[in-house]
Amino acid sequence: MRKLKEIINPEIVYLQGNTLVPSKSIAYKYDGEIEKNIVIEKASTHKFENELKEDLKKELKNVNIFPTDKNVLVSIVHGINSGTEYKKCDLDNRAKCILDALKGVVYFDDSQVKMLWTHKAFIINSQESFFRISVKILDEEIIKRISSQISRLI
Repeated sequence: MRKLKEIINPEIVYLQGNTLVPSKSIAYKYDGEIEKNIVIEKASTHKFENELKEDLKKELKNVNIFPTDKNVLVSIVHGINSGTEYKKCDLDNRAKCILDALKGVVYFDDSQVKMLWTHKAFIINSQESFFRISVKILDEEIIKRISSQISRLI
């Protein structure tokens, strides 16, 4: 049986050093009848998303499979060199920031993200933090294989 690494050979690997991904904050507001989710987007978050989107457009300019209309697996790694930043790193809000930047460039809508793997790593003795994005276009066969391998791990 092929190893998980062979199955998930990504179509995109994007790495950016000396960068921390900002968190996209979500507030909950109750208007007396229903609770509403309100996305609070700081200027720095908006700027980060736009810059990442533009950089990815340049990187993928001659790659005709993107944006795809197929389901995808997105893997996001945050390498963080500060203990304080590592402790306060909110993975879900940082992932949302990246997923929104991928919309329209890598896929048409983030509902196409069938699988999401994100984690943070504390990197000791490093001068800079980084983030790494990998994207794999999925078909049913790959989904079954990945699911089977992952179910053995957890």
